[in-house]
Amino acid sequence: MKYFLIVILWLNIYSASAQKVANNIDTVYYLLDTTNTTPKDRMWDVGIESQYKYFTVKCPCLKYNSEPTFVYNLKDSGQSVSNASLSKIRMVSLPTLIDFAKKTTDLTAQTLCVFYIVEIGKDHEYIVHKTRLLTPRKREASVDFENVTPMPDKKRRNK
Repeated sequence: MKYFLIVILWLNIYSASAQKVANNIDTVYYLLDTTNTTPKDRMWDVGIESQYKYFTVKCPCLKYNSEPTFVYNLKDSGQSVSNASLSKIRMVSLPTLIDFAKKTTDLTAQTLCVFYIVEIGKDHEYIVHKTRLLTPRKREASVDFENVTPMPDKKRRNK
């Protein structure tokens, strides 16, 4: 009986470990240089809300017409990178970044991405921030009006 329980326990552990799916993890770096971009060509909305800094690409290209938004905590100061180290990092273009965001927000994706945004600091140094891509949410339509049919005068008088 003891051996029978050990065999059943071993089979359960073996089947549970066989269900693990190895996901590929890809690292994506994007250089965000808003100082050298003319205001009419800017597609980025950069701002701070509460303790988070956000970067939003102004194109409704994700599910439910939502915009790719990357956030990081302001307590995380980032990592300073020299020009020599930055030249070794493979940066992606904006259309490629959007494609990776589309693939990552898909629930059936086999490849997950870790996004890094590289900003230019005050002293013209490069700062790398590990960001998180916000998942798009379906916007529910709410009913904020109601059609009321008018009541005839005869019914009003009887009440």
